[in-house]
Amino acid sequence: MRTPPRPNTVAGRAAVLLALLMTAAGCSTGPRVPTPTAAPVSGWPRSITDDTGVVTVLPAPPKRIVSLAPSNTEILFALGAGDRLVADTQSCDYPPEARNRPHVGGMSAGDLERIQTSLPDLVVAVGSLNRKLIDALRAARIPTIAIEPRRTADIFAGIRLIGKATGREAQADGLAAGMQKRIDRIRTIAAQAPSRPKTLIVYSDHPIYTSPPDSYIHDLIGVAGGEDVVRTPLPQNIISPAVVIERAPDVIICAASLQPRLKAMPGWGAVPAVRDNRFFSTSSGAPLARPGPRVVDAAEELARFLHPDLFPVASGLGPR
Repeated sequence: MRTPPRPNTVAGRAAVLLALLMTAAGCSTGPRVPTPTAAPVSGWPRSITDDTGVVTVLPAPPKRIVSLAPSNTEILFALGAGDRLVADTQSCDYPPEARNRPHVGGMSAGDLERIQTSLPDLVVAVGSLNRKLIDALRAARIPTIAIEPRRTADIFAGIRLIGKATGREAQADGLAAGMQKRIDRIRTIAAQAPSRPKTLIVYSDHPIYTSPPDSYIHDLIGVAGGEDVVRTPLPQNIISPAVVIERAPDVIICAASLQPRLKAMPGWGAVPAVRDNRFFSTSSGAPLARPGPRVVDAAEELARFLHPDLFPVASGLGPR
């Protein structure tokens, strides 16, 4: 084959060199086609101020979410964002799908490395429960929001905050409003009771942990028509066995597995709740001590336990 003549002019050699460079770079002499970019989402980016006072800017609706508390996991599913949950904790057991998600550790001892491996664009935490981990996540520049459900109103505020962070505001407003309506209905019916049984919630027996009077548990005991025997703050929320005997609760709220040990406490045979075997634990599986969507179910069941004449089982799920 005959080799084509090489250009012998400076201009010719420059033209060949330019053509080779353009070919090697994949260039074209035609019009440049702009690289497509993602269309902006209406309402985003948005700033989220959480219950710790920290502002987090989310550029778009998060697609990979990690939950660090069972209540937050339930909220995400209730808002229709459960399909975006890529990891949660070992304690996240509701709905059943939550159990199948990869776990990043326990509620108060999450694993930062596992969270990072999940590649989240949002982590949803509880301020007092995940305090150290929240600091580490923010130091690692992982978008993290924290809610702090101390009182009943804070539960609704937390639902709305998570709704805003996930772009599910309408669903959050509907969920919170529906829960508030049911709580108001339970309170109205329970207010008709001629008496309010003295009530104590217990989480363990050595020591006896309970809830403080500025908690949503205290609120819900009142909503259900009970009188919380813890009326002033206690050091570390520990109540002594002698004080329990002195305050003589009519009802003790605790896990079923804890009941035998409480019945065996010295001197507690005279406590009305022990004497009359008036221990309450939810049968529906909805925990009273989990500030999520099902806490109203637990409050309603407590109201039925305290005032069965006002909340008959025949009424189905009760007041709504």
